[in-house]
Amino acid sequence: MSLSHFEFLSPTTVTEALSLMAERGGKLQVLAGGTELMGRLKHGLVNPSCVMSLKRVRSLVGIKNRTRTLVIGAGTTLRELAESPLIPDALKAVSQAARLVAAPALRNLATVGGNLLQNTRCLYYNQSALVRGGLGPCFKLGGTVCHAVKGGKRCFSVYQGDLAPALIAVGARAKLQNLGSSRTVAIEELFTGKGKAPFVLAGGELLTEIVLPIPVKPSVSAYQKFRLRGSIDYPLASAAVFLSTGKKGVIDSARIVVGAAGPAPKIAAEATEAIISKKAQDVATEQVGTFAAKAMEAVNNMPLPGPYRRKIAAVLTRRALQEALIDLAQVSNA
Repeated sequence: MSLSHFEFLSPTTVTEALSLMAERGGKLQVLAGGTELMGRLKHGLVNPSCVMSLKRVRSLVGIKNRTRTLVIGAGTTLRELAESPLIPDALKAVSQAARLVAAPALRNLATVGGNLLQNTRCLYYNQSALVRGGLGPCFKLGGTVCHAVKGGKRCFSVYQGDLAPALIAVGARAKLQNLGSSRTVAIEELFTGKGKAPFVLAGGELLTEIVLPIPVKPSVSAYQKFRLRGSIDYPLASAAVFLSTGKKGVIDSARIVVGAAGPAPKIAAEATEAIISKKAQDVATEQVGTFAAKAMEAVNNMPLPGPYRRKIAAVLTRRALQEALIDLAQVSNA
């Protein structure tokens, strides 16, 4: 497949990048590692008049330890994140998620920001122009039909990023910048919940940093995913767990997040409520897994049927929770 012609831009500072974004508007596509964008370009899913690479913006790269927080540059590669000694054991889910993305060659290129802001996917959307032409345009392509859900009134494409569920679980925040201003939002607030346009970023806004709070109390986290091919595939289901304890070893803070669960990761509130105020040995992991799976929006637009992916999500949640509870016992006894 040949790419359409476009102008290539390569700024060296965030300010220069933001100026170009403001000047070119919606005609510009941001290129970080390129592992997702190249596929979208080849399939003709995007046809920008200019592509702006962030490769030379070195201020976006690196992990810094600040007071009770870690600041991760959006241009940091997944390999750097997975191998960083700065990630504490309490935030293990984040490094686990980074380590489980694709294969080593792709993790050497793919960035934290790119993984976090990857577009939603669907069997009917992520196809060649020839296949899409035979089906007709869906909601995500500007049409008025969903090929996955008969009679569906909206886009049901699925967000399959690995990092987002883990980052949401540990309470991470994202810094968004445009010319002259910036704002910081919780990771879960980056998502609109709409498959057609999954992110809240305004025109001209750039994701520059991820901020991880370092827990003060004894805390643990874990991440699990399922994919058909272990070296390259996106998750068909995933689960991230975060737990912390207060007095007498009682779990007083928890969060469970299910990934590949719809247009955005889903915080499983009912599953979390089943954990709070209990000691580790009293947590019913099977029940929690069942509650978490109920949070999924699972339709038949992935390589596995929706109901089966929901069952997988229950198992992954149980496994991640069991791993976290074992770690919590060790932390509490230390």
